[in-house]
Amino acid sequence: MNTRRTVLVSTSALAAVVAAGGGANALIEHKAEARAAEEVQCRLGSADGVEAELTDPLAGLKTLTGRVGTLHLSADKVEHEGTTFAVDAALHGVSTDGTADSGSATVTVGYDEIAKRLPKQVRGMKPGTDGEHLTLSGPVAGTGIPVTVLNTVSANPDGLTIAPDSVRVLGQQVKLSTLTSLPGMDRFADQLGPRNVGLGQLPEGVRTTGAKATDKGLALSFQFSPDLLSSSDSDTSDTSSGCENGEAESGNA
Repeated sequence: MNTRRTVLVSTSALAAVVAAGGGANALIEHKAEARAAEEVQCRLGSADGVEAELTDPLAGLKTLTGRVGTLHLSADKVEHEGTTFAVDAALHGVSTDGTADSGSATVTVGYDEIAKRLPKQVRGMKPGTDGEHLTLSGPVAGTGIPVTVLNTVSANPDGLTIAPDSVRVLGQQVKLSTLTSLPGMDRFADQLGPRNVGLGQLPEGVRTTGAKATDKGLALSFQFSPDLLSSSDSDTSDTSSGCENGEAESGNA
């Protein structure tokens, strides 16, 4: 998702609600959340379960001051360049002028999606988790022996580092070096890595802060720089272009 555009889309929706004026806190808050969700849905196109929530106390009344506090955004089945994922973001210190003080997001890619993009060396193994590690389960190439490889996942400036930690084989968990010392298994370590996985060119002001294997998939955490979120030199009226005409910009995800 284009982060800066997401901020502008959401806060311009809140500004529209304020302009409508009046009402109790709950009513203003509900309308603000609904408008923000509608704008984000438009920008994400075919995404499911798009929700927007103001989480600060009396957030509805705060919209009258131009400061609305924290805005939580979430969406499932967001599509970008052939990959489907879920997004969960929080923008803090949001103002109706299209800025925020800080923000972060978690992008969760399901294991079925990861399976489609495994490198050739481990293609055919099934990704998943044991609650702590990113696991790859399947037969060792050339031997037919079923194993589960337990990998650690960490973030680096260019993307992710996935490194094998240990292996479950024949009901036992052993270090990878123990398994690869057996006859015919010496090439297994080369197939598994460790390896770096690039995430492509991230928008300026967005950095990767973490990665974790969860029940729902591989969750990648991102932080937004204050400069990115405080920049308001773009015309906020642009955020409604296309959406008011019913045109969804799914390519901006």
